Amino acid sequence: MPESFRTALRAGIAVIGHTLIAAVLILCAALVEKLIFWANGGHDPLLYGWLPLSYAFQTIDIAMIATFGYYGLLEAIRIMRGDE
Repeated sequence: MPESFRTALRAGIAVIGHTLIAAVLILCAALVEKLIFWANGGHDPLLYGWLPLSYAFQTIDIAMIATFGYYGLLEAIRIMRGDE
């Protein structure tokens, strides 16, 4: 197997690994959100009396996607450059 293919494969595995971790964390956040929604009698609770809690969970989802996406691609670039 050529070295360049092996390097690209390792970089792809790094991106996939970060993606899977982000997916698990987002799934856990979604389950917590559903649990809070269910515990509140089916109503979306308000933070500080005016901000729906679902907005906070959506922000958490976006932050996790952005963070793990950024660091996953950064790690893939480092692998491809050989900066390990």
